[in-house]
Amino acid sequence: MSEFAHLHVASAFSSHYGVTRPELLAEAAAAQKMTALAITDRDGLYGAVKHIGACLTLGISPIVGVELLIVDDDGEPLARAVILARGHDGGIGWSTLCAIVSAAHGYNVGDALSERSKKLQRVRKSESVSIRRGELAKLIGESIGACTVLLGNDSDVGRSVLSDSRDQALARLSKWQELFAIPNSLAIEICTLLTEPESESSVLQANRMLQLADAAALPAVLTNSVRYLTPDDAVTADVLDAARFLEPLGFFQVQPNAQAWLKPAALMNALAEEICEDSDRARRLMRDTSMLVDRCRLNPKTDCGWGKPTTPEKSALGIEGNPFEVLWQKTESGMNWRYPGASEAQLTKVRKRLNQELITINKLEFATYFLTVADVAQMIRDMNIRIAARGSGAGSLVNYLLGISGVDPIEHDLLFERFLSTERSSLPDIDIDVESARRHDIYRNIFRRYGSNRVTLLSMQSTYRGRGAVRDSGLALGIDDDEIDQIAKSVWRLSAGSFRNAVGSKPELGAIAEALESDRKMNLLVDITERLNRLPRHISMHPCGVILGDSNLLRQTSIEQSGMGLPMSQFDKDDMDPMGMLKLDVLGVRMQSAMAYAVREIGRVRGETLDLDGIDRADEDTFKTIRSTNTLGIFQIESPGQRELTGKHQPTEFNDLTIQISLFRPGPMKGNMIAPYLDGRHGFASADFIHKDLEPVLRESFGVVIFHEHVLRILNIMTGCTLARADELRRSLEDPRAKPKIEQFFRQKTTERGYSPAVIERVWQILEGFSSFGFCKAHGAAFALPTYQSAWLKTHYPVEFMAGLFTHDPGMYPKRLLMAEARRLGVNVLPVDVNKSSDEYLVEQTPDGLAVRMAIHEIAGISEAEVSRILSERPFTDVGDFYMRAKPSRRTFERIAQIGALDELRLGDFGPMHTRGDVLARVRQLNASKNKKYLDPNQPMFDFDFKDLPTGLPEPTNAEKVEAEMQILGLDFTEHALEQYRPMLDEMGVMRSDELVGLRSKTDVLVAGVRVATQTPPMRSGKRVVFVSLDDGTGCSDSTFFDEAQKRCSHILFNTKLLLISGKTRRTGVRGVSIMAENAWDLRELFSQWQQKKAG
Repeated sequence: MSEFAHLHVASAFSSHYGVTRPELLAEAAAAQKMTALAITDRDGLYGAVKHIGACLTLGISPIVGVELLIVDDDGEPLARAVILARGHDGGIGWSTLCAIVSAAHGYNVGDALSERSKKLQRVRKSESVSIRRGELAKLIGESIGACTVLLGNDSDVGRSVLSDSRDQALARLSKWQELFAIPNSLAIEICTLLTEPESESSVLQANRMLQLADAAALPAVLTNSVRYLTPDDAVTADVLDAARFLEPLGFFQVQPNAQAWLKPAALMNALAEEICEDSDRARRLMRDTSMLVDRCRLNPKTDCGWGKPTTPEKSALGIEGNPFEVLWQKTESGMNWRYPGASEAQLTKVRKRLNQELITINKLEFATYFLTVADVAQMIRDMNIRIAARGSGAGSLVNYLLGISGVDPIEHDLLFERFLSTERSSLPDIDIDVESARRHDIYRNIFRRYGSNRVTLLSMQSTYRGRGAVRDSGLALGIDDDEIDQIAKSVWRLSAGSFRNAVGSKPELGAIAEALESDRKMNLLVDITERLNRLPRHISMHPCGVILGDSNLLRQTSIEQSGMGLPMSQFDKDDMDPMGMLKLDVLGVRMQSAMAYAVREIGRVRGETLDLDGIDRADEDTFKTIRSTNTLGIFQIESPGQRELTGKHQPTEFNDLTIQISLFRPGPMKGNMIAPYLDGRHGFASADFIHKDLEPVLRESFGVVIFHEHVLRILNIMTGCTLARADELRRSLEDPRAKPKIEQFFRQKTTERGYSPAVIERVWQILEGFSSFGFCKAHGAAFALPTYQSAWLKTHYPVEFMAGLFTHDPGMYPKRLLMAEARRLGVNVLPVDVNKSSDEYLVEQTPDGLAVRMAIHEIAGISEAEVSRILSERPFTDVGDFYMRAKPSRRTFERIAQIGALDELRLGDFGPMHTRGDVLARVRQLNASKNKKYLDPNQPMFDFDFKDLPTGLPEPTNAEKVEAEMQILGLDFTEHALEQYRPMLDEMGVMRSDELVGLRSKTDVLVAGVRVATQTPPMRSGKRVVFVSLDDGTGCSDSTFFDEAQKRCSHILFNTKLLLISGKTRRTGVRGVSIMAENAWDLRELFSQWQQKKAG
């Protein structure tokens, strides 16, 4: 039996086509004793890096290619063919393959933003992903045959063979041979999926293709056009086909059978015999296949740059000398900036830390990387955009001195080794938060600054989750759209892989559970949904990743167009480390935009210049605001859980915020770290430091191990290892295979250093469990900075801060909740006015003080052109004037009138006695006009006669106004939406949210409001707990639903907007109170019943 390796394999990264992840395919190939395996995803190299990594782990040779549509000069399809990269050639094959894929997506590798690339992009918009045959031949020719094209059944040649037109097939093949004349650049793919004779992929077609290859003296290779791992996976492939074609099964040609699986060598040898009908020819076919396999085996290090970090050349930064010397000089200058007036002792401490960091950076040859990030940070500041660092990079003094981070790592006791060390197995990752409204501007400037040959955006693979999997499975099964929509809506925050289990355990899915007992199609829906779990669904632009490399970057990665029009790599964040690509996360944060907007409004309205990064970080009034738990709009601490924790914690200093943000994470909550910390903080229990040596480390957290930095210092103190080594040990704790070795090391070293068995055991138990719940202190400190800054703005400039929140909407809640918060703060919000509103929420000076004017773009359905005309044509004198010059659509015109945006024009039309009802009547009269008239500069204004307008129409009631506002603005401006229900609520004794804080624990209460948040965070018990927040205009009430309560009201818990909840209060701190829910009702239904009872 001849050795065999598959050369045509689509992984799950062939969106809506392949079924199996690259790692599983590689494992199967290794188990079958294959020495190599190819990945040839459709239209890109999406799974290539994961495939290479899996092959290296398993000790088999990776082969990489792509399956592309090849077209003629007129764009007509010629073939869907595999193109394989040559290996062991110093990377020529790999870079050529990248260039081919990028060209298929409309990019010229020489310059992704060149005029030629832009022209190709315009052409590609009207075509599917494809490459012209002449362009492909040129790219392969220029590389002297660094890639091989496999011409198979789905080609003009294959179709001629299938129709038994041998002469036509030879003629067509000769055109391919003429263009791909370099040896080994063209081969014939022989593949049969054992379909019916005379059909595509039949044995007959494969035999004829083999004969054609012999006649043309071309090599022939055997493949199985693999789509999935086993025959059982064919059903999943059918569903993916349905999603690709957007048609139910039966409405398009499905795969003929389940033969496109990763067959073992024995079966492939048998297929060769069947196709060739000659043992000698079959052996030659297998030999030729093996020869191409050997030619295409990649050496990841020399061919792909595997594991070799690359950064922009120093010339790209304008550096002529040694980059490290430049870095040293910049950090020395930064000391004068960051530590003015520091004592010699302080500066000595800073220099010692700086020297340690610089030594590490120099050893790793990362000076250019730090200078690049610093250059980007300065570029962002020069654009007058707010910037802040996040993540472990905040633990670097170099980053602080370069202006990349605003957090002093020495002041906050942060460790550089958590970010970077000579023993770290992964590359550094510096994250920068910027104003979300300006993120795309920054991306474009980075491309301009460094050139499109050194920069590309990062991509990400969106995978199937609950709702998406249900919708595509329903499509494949032909289930009615409305029915599928209803099912998908009920699958709330659910993993597709646990659909059947969830149906049996979640009360709100009871209707589906009942249907499963008798409905075969519903059972199929659940099974297919689970098959799709976590499979890649589509590629999209990563929300923050930018890859910065040298001038060869686009020869290391293929690119395609992102949603914003800039090129993005086809590799995701997990591919960066192995490919040696350094990414910079430039994350758009709406809170940064909101704060920047508030600062600009302060300057515009008050004439004050505010440096938000320079404010006092120990302001007592700010901490008083935080401790009040009225934290809506404050970064990181506005969620129901954080508000409750704030009430318990009562922060008094900046480090408290760092700790609180770090504690409120899934891991610490599962690890039960919050309760012992709070007990120690408030003196309910004595802090337990386990051993006196650990007291300095754990004093800030009252003996609770919270941070990664705590673990590093514990390992350093108790084992004597370096902090760098300690970080590697911490990382390895997450690997079950490595944990036993770490435990042996820890117990041995701590015993040698004299620690008792009891202490060793206790500390090891903490370390062992830490891998699932630790948090980086540098990350917490970086988050604490905007948390404090937003709280400071809310405390001292509430009007401008609310204007920023309204404009950029940074929080987790609907904007209507901001309106309620503005009422609570006493911030006057003015209505939309066509003469005064802008496209932003502007602060206005009124006789009663500063107020916020609503933005005109809040009107649902209003177009940018309409907004632009209103802003450019105003002021308007009356309704007719607005109608003629602003030229609104009929729908927009009526909506503007309904929300009162024309109210201030009533005097011009009708005098002071007219109502909004009169205005609406006039608007509808104008809209009903057959020939809509607009202002003609040659005609006088008196074309319109207002005398016959009916007057005395009633003013809408508050309830009618609120209903219109909710429909058009999504905001209840006139009054809170709950006010119309207030008579019933008062009669029932419903408590207002702001009254709850005065109640004792276990008080029976009723609360009502608009559901603004529903959360199901992971719990230590593993059981689902539902947290619901209701807004009633006086604040938010937070209710907790456990199993029994969920069973009582699951049918309304997730999809009903207005709720009435019964339960008992639970005191959680000085300002902390929540409700242990017992039941919930639809408020509208109750109100309807109440009205009927009153009427009866």
